Amino acid sequence: MILIHKILITFTLLFSASIPTSAYSKQIIADLSKSNITITSGFHGVDLLLFGAVEGKPGDDILVVISGPPTDIAQRRKANRAGIWINVETNVWQEVPSLYTILTTSPINKIAKPETLFKLGIGAENMKLKLANRPELTKSGLVPKKLIAALKQNMNNLDLWSKDIGGVVVTKNVLFRAEVHLPANILSGAYDVRVLQFRDGIAISEDNTNLLIGKGGLSAKIYNFAHEHSALYGIFAILFAVASGWLAATAFRRA
Repeated sequence: MILIHKILITFTLLFSASIPTSAYSKQIIADLSKSNITITSGFHGVDLLLFGAVEGKPGDDILVVISGPPTDIAQRRKANRAGIWINVETNVWQEVPSLYTILTTSPINKIAKPETLFKLGIGAENMKLKLANRPELTKSGLVPKKLIAALKQNMNNLDLWSKDIGGVVVTKNVLFRAEVHLPANILSGAYDVRVLQFRDGIAISEDNTNLLIGKGGLSAKIYNFAHEHSALYGIFAILFAVASGWLAATAFRRA
């Protein structure tokens, strides 16, 4: 199936090469080996293949950015006070990508300059992150780099933001591929995949695709029931807790 996709993509590029430049805008086409993922109770993560074709030249670079559905994240800083470690600061980040992975053919600092990456919104430092409890920093755009670095480290530790940049392989300046790892703790929702072609530090072409991740099996039924019938779910949860406590107490009395 993947080989067929590659052949079709290559044919498309070769066909488009015969069309005047003004008739098309894309020089790069990308796709995933699987565009729909189902999360069940036995889900332990998944590995996908990102592949595509590009009308490239020697020295061109490919940069891939995968962003998960946005979420709010509370980041706490602890300090030692009188021999006890306590939370002394809490920052709440709004609409942070729940997954953020960058894959490239070369080190990112060799692909483009910082100002180019800023304009394209690529990298944790260029996401325009928002702090709910520090609106003055968000409005001024002066969120301290140390806070962003701490957030990035926390997400790295959870395997949700990429630690290493690389992994894209280009063959004969036409075909490219990269392995994409999705950890077990990903959120359900729509994931955006941006694939950019760089030449001499400038993004000359871009393609976008989506990855849909949803819950399946018994866990999905429970999740949907809890959201569609929250009152009934709350009553059931209370009754279940009371029954569990009663059975446990009875078992201990008999023992």
